[in-house]
Amino acid sequence: MGNFGWIEIALFYGLAIGLGVWQFWKMDRMLKKTRAEKAAKDAAARDGQPPEG
Repeated sequence: MGNFGWIEIALFYGLAIGLGVWQFWKMDRMLKKTRAEKAAKDAAARDGQPPEG
C-alpha cells in the first residue's frame, strides 16, 4: 500500500516531462521550418525573383 505514492509521482512527473520534451521538439521543428522558409524568401529576393508560395 505504501508504494502507491511513488507510482503516482512517477506517472505524474513522467507525463509532465514527456509533454515538455514533446513541446520542445515540436517548437524546434517549427522554428527550423520558419527559418528555412525565410532563408529561401531572402535568397529569392537577392536573386531578383518573386518568392514562391
